[in-house]
Amino acid sequence: MEQGSALMNEIQLRQIDLNLLVVLDTLLREGSVTRTARQLHLTPSAVSHALKRLRETFGDELLIRDGRRMRPTVRAEGLAETLPRVLRQLERVLAGPSPFRPDASSRTFRLAAPDFVAPLVPHLLEDVGRVAPGVRVELVPRSEGAIRHLTEGRYDALIAPSGIENEGLRGEVIGSWPWAVYGRRGHPAFDDWSLGAWARFPHLQIRTTLLQKGRGPIGRKAAEHGVRRVVGAVVPHFSMAAPILAQTDLLLTVPSVVMTSVSFVYGLDCREAPFELPLQGLSVYRSAAVGDEPGVRWFLQRVSAAAGRLSSGAGTV
Repeated sequence: MEQGSALMNEIQLRQIDLNLLVVLDTLLREGSVTRTARQLHLTPSAVSHALKRLRETFGDELLIRDGRRMRPTVRAEGLAETLPRVLRQLERVLAGPSPFRPDASSRTFRLAAPDFVAPLVPHLLEDVGRVAPGVRVELVPRSEGAIRHLTEGRYDALIAPSGIENEGLRGEVIGSWPWAVYGRRGHPAFDDWSLGAWARFPHLQIRTTLLQKGRGPIGRKAAEHGVRRVVGAVVPHFSMAAPILAQTDLLLTVPSVVMTSVSFVYGLDCREAPFELPLQGLSVYRSAAVGDEPGVRWFLQRVSAAAGRLSSGAGTV
């Protein structure tokens, strides 16, 4: 019996016209076909026809004439308690998300990014603070789970290399940079810079988690030229590279944006990569599922604007 009842309810849900529920809600409040018609700007005959269809759908009289008013049945009394709430919920769903008001928000936005984008943070905080003083920005380290956390909505944005293929992400390019080779000032490789000099000295490598696994673009390009990069040390963070390069003969081949803010501070020198590499793009990613929410959209605009500062001085070697 319960299965039959559930099936009947499922059929009703598929067949019901939402406009009929609006008519029923008004009828239950007004208790009159005439007043309901006036309220909904319909003809009395249209309301009567809707009531007939409602009775067929619910299998109940719903409203019974009692003198000049219409009296609800027991079933209709139950509907009168729940129907207004259901209709309000439907209105909220169909209306979409509420506009985001940055000046009145106390929301926390979470941005996952590699540590070399630190120079954009002051610009981001200044921009956010100017129009949204109550908004807080939380930076989180880019980790192996960053993409999953973004698609699940635990992060609001992710800065990572362009070209990540994931159906759960949407990305926007924020800049592209050439590759360069960095080493300490006075490094012997730079005296007579060539592919041979590049291959002769050990290299520093940063272990990233979002770049393609296996041999990366540097290793592939070196192999095409018949040389091999010898890795002398591997570190987990970009911020560790500059002080190590400054006191060793290690070389580091990276997109120029990585070292722009620190190469002068640590007295590093640089040269163009000894082979042609495509420009490295960076993108800001959002979740395809929740990234169109107005607040997230607003934050992404702030991140993109701040990221434009990374291009200053980072496009040339």
